[in-house]
Amino acid sequence: MLVPIKYRPDIKIPKRLLLICAISLPVFAFIPVLDITLYIAPRLGLFESLKIVLTTYTIGTAWDFTFLGSIVLILLIALVKSAEKRNFAILGAILIFFLILTVAWSSHASAIDPIVGMISDFLHLAAVSIWVGVLLVIGWCSLNHRNWLEFLSWFTNVAFGCLVAVILSGLFLMDLMIDGYFDSWMVSYGQGLLMKHLFLLPLVFYAFVNGFFVKYKISKDATFNPIPWIRVEGLILFAIFTITAAFSQKSPPHGTQLTSDAISPLFHLFHDGIINSTHTIGFVINLNSVCFLFLSILFMGLIVLSFFKKASMILSFLLCCLFVVSIYFMLMVTVVIR
Repeated sequence: MLVPIKYRPDIKIPKRLLLICAISLPVFAFIPVLDITLYIAPRLGLFESLKIVLTTYTIGTAWDFTFLGSIVLILLIALVKSAEKRNFAILGAILIFFLILTVAWSSHASAIDPIVGMISDFLHLAAVSIWVGVLLVIGWCSLNHRNWLEFLSWFTNVAFGCLVAVILSGLFLMDLMIDGYFDSWMVSYGQGLLMKHLFLLPLVFYAFVNGFFVKYKISKDATFNPIPWIRVEGLILFAIFTITAAFSQKSPPHGTQLTSDAISPLFHLFHDGIINSTHTIGFVINLNSVCFLFLSILFMGLIVLSFFKKASMILSFLLCCLFVVSIYFMLMVTVVIR
């Protein structure tokens, strides 16, 4: 509601959906708090452990503020009437950024460096949230595609700014949290990081399609429906968010001794055997890696073809996933342990 109606399509966001999202924030944010609580509970008891985590641990204190901010957000959504939504949109946005700050406060990066880590994580999460938030709302809550060129006139710049912010803040986070990018692939945290980066490849393609090619198509054909391609881009960003949520609970390989038990199960599928802190990752091109390279090129071609043939959104997203899997397999079979 922050964007005037002349610069976006008509949208309708169900209040029930907003409430579900607001309620889920403290629930999912509580998972790492629960992990620590259950870890120390055998020694101190469940309730005593929970009290200690919530009052003395940084991750617990940050969750306290996440919970309070979520309560205010839930009340705001529940009590504000339709006619007042525009007036309270700024307050809602401020609350969202406050909640992102509390999540960044409890992050691994903030634990390593309280200032640089928290700021980098906040910028990273905020940029992705703005990008994926707009895409999901426009893609799934639009009633039509009116004013699409006007929408692209500002959102293309916003998306590009978010991409730059994600890359720069991501570089700071990588410098803080891993000692070597390629060697980090041996642990679960590095595997998640690699998958996120691979999904950036189809994301950049669809960002280019939605930002430039769709604009050209609409200027030539006003009946062209761009919403399915916005949805695909939103799904890719949602996949990146999901990977981040799944692997962010893993310990980053920063200043820790690598043991065989710490090796990622995914990495073990390709490289079985004993691996320790003396081992590093190298690359050797072989027949399997060449085969997966050609397979990834094939899937990339099918992704491009799916756009011109106006294939279904699910098929396009599936092709993106297969492209990422092919690139991932290519890298994994090219890796050698030294």
